[in-house]
Amino acid sequence: MNDPFADPAGSREEILGAAYHALCRHGYADLTIQRIGGAFEKSPALIYHHYESKDELLLDLLEFLLDDFEAAVSGDSFDLPPRRRIRTYVLAVCDPEAVEHEGSPDAAFLRAVVELRAQATHDAAYRAHFERSDRVLDRFLARSVREAAAALDPAEAGPADDGASGAEPAGQADDGASGAEPAGVVPEEVAPEAVATVIATLATGGTFRRATTEGTDWVADVTAGVERYLDATLPAVEPA
Repeated sequence: MNDPFADPAGSREEILGAAYHALCRHGYADLTIQRIGGAFEKSPALIYHHYESKDELLLDLLEFLLDDFEAAVSGDSFDLPPRRRIRTYVLAVCDPEAVEHEGSPDAAFLRAVVELRAQATHDAAYRAHFERSDRVLDRFLARSVREAAAALDPAEAGPADDGASGAEPAGQADDGASGAEPAGVVPEEVAPEAVATVIATLATGGTFRRATTEGTDWVADVTAGVERYLDATLPAVEPA
């Protein structure tokens, strides 16, 4: 991953860069303003001039990086075919070292993000940030899902016809749940936002697992599972 603060523009980005590097090195629990000051090339007093606390600084860092991500995915920084874009995103947050892309996150930063997200359980400011972060990610993935569905061969698109007009598939009992889909059956149409939510939630879980355990043997099963899920759902995604 390229250093997002390799070429800071002004004092704010210099301070945020110092916070980013110190956070990656020390993690949230052991991070202090003094340690951030140790990664800052100017007087640490300048940090206190702009920020009253470690958390105020870290929240500004998170917002800056989220703004940068949102701008990147709105442009052509992630100029990959849509299905590959989804797969690359999931792999990047589960095993960033396995992705050769300048937009791939730093593994140490992802570990720190897990610590920061945990603060949202009792801190409203962190909760507000991660709610916004999830919305940005959901939009990015929903757009990618919609584009991946549109790129399907016309013969693959649209709900499958099992030939049983109005009839229940053989061997399938009616459980009386009006409107409910049988387990494992994709509805006739599915919103791209719904597909995006499933993928985003799975990816968040993958980030937590990678940050809190050793080994990556499970990552291949996750990415293969995402592929199977896309195979099943993309033909049923609602047209734009």
